[in-house]
Amino acid sequence: MRLLGFPLRSTWRWCAAPVIWAALLPAFGAGDTIVDPYYDYRDEVGRGEYNYDDSQDIPWIENETEVLAMPRAEDLHAVRIDSMPEGLELLIDRSRITVDPRDRVVRAWLWIRSSSGSEYGTFEGFRCETREYKVYAYANPRRDPPVSKAKRPLWKAVPGVQVREFHGELLRDYFCGIRGTRSADEIRDYLSGEFRRELFLSQ
Repeated sequence: MRLLGFPLRSTWRWCAAPVIWAALLPAFGAGDTIVDPYYDYRDEVGRGEYNYDDSQDIPWIENETEVLAMPRAEDLHAVRIDSMPEGLELLIDRSRITVDPRDRVVRAWLWIRSSSGSEYGTFEGFRCETREYKVYAYANPRRDPPVSKAKRPLWKAVPGVQVREFHGELLRDYFCGIRGTRSADEIRDYLSGEFRRELFLSQ
């Protein structure tokens, strides 16, 4: 038998369910609650009682940056970058790459050279945690003096992977690993082509 297009048996169950629960609730008592049998074995996170106190966080502070002298031509090494426009080459002063353990910023001289012979350099810093870079100084060997400091250097976001840009490739392929910022020696190894398998818990 059907009622309003639904089988009578299904309709009766649907209507009777609230009535049955209303009759059973007094048997349990109004103050009864469902007890988690594993409550005593869970930590405060598992019990949903953990409240993170961000007042104890130490804010990140960038250390004072010393702009290194313009690199010598023999110290510049080509970097394999897929996103470089045709006719341009990216080089880096590999021997003077630094990673400050206090602020975890990678600092290095980068050099762009064109097939026509023009060239210029930038002394930059990179942050793996935030995917940002900053230009501290500019270099042009045809000027006197050849190095000029940036007036108001600011951290800039590195574009996402959908944008072909060399800063993103430097971060992804050379400067940053699965455990964060690589050491200066590790960066030099990756720049020289000595790739190694990284483990999250490796030392």
